[in-house]
Amino acid sequence: MSWTRLFVGELFPFFVVLAGMVPLFSGALIGWIALRFHVVRIFPRQDLQAAFLGAITLPFALFLAFMVNDIWSRETRYAQTVLQEVQKLDAMLDMTRVCAEPCDRVDEALGAYARALSVYEWDEGWVSPQPEVSKVFSGLVSAIAAVGADDKVPTYLRSGLLTGQTELRRLRTDRYFILHADLAPHRWIVVLVLGFLAQVALASLHVGKRGPLLLAMATFSLAFAVTFGYTVALAWPTVDESIIPSEELRRVLE
Repeated sequence: MSWTRLFVGELFPFFVVLAGMVPLFSGALIGWIALRFHVVRIFPRQDLQAAFLGAITLPFALFLAFMVNDIWSRETRYAQTVLQEVQKLDAMLDMTRVCAEPCDRVDEALGAYARALSVYEWDEGWVSPQPEVSKVFSGLVSAIAAVGADDKVPTYLRSGLLTGQTELRRLRTDRYFILHADLAPHRWIVVLVLGFLAQVALASLHVGKRGPLLLAMATFSLAFAVTFGYTVALAWPTVDESIIPSEELRRVLE
């Protein structure tokens, strides 16, 4: 969904509000047509039964429920991945403290990488590789490479740092995959189409009854807007760092 990445960042709240306005606008338009245009009255309203509405709204409700469940599941996996990054950084810091002076540069690079992650990726939600983080990670790789070439450093520490570097790279890639794996544009299109059809069904059932029509359209459209906007907001997860042990987080960031 490269087109939506333009909105992620400072403009993201406005994008969420804009997405929530779409069902409200469509509901208002469909309701206006049902009230104003006589062409929709060419069929006898009594031929429509309540089952007609259920046949339309049930696919919409089921599809949206499954979609939200997938998004919640992805957000949990995203948070778990961030927690694993913090734990790996903490473990590598332990190794640099054991290594002492030869690993001072790695210790500083680990702190810089953790702070870059916190500012550019954990807090903001990752939508594309951030150049600032990639640059700091390159510095970490160089520092670990220098330690790996130092024979004075014990072999187990050099091996542990190299393994940790590989794991950090993998976890960052995992976050990218988790964030984008389920954001296929056709899912959003299907939700909107099914929602619009449900609004048409509501309007059809209440043609000629102004009060019930307005109440039904307003209620459903508002629920549709809130649910759709909330789903859009969840689609780009931002990790609440309160889920990470504060002592561990403070240690890797300071």
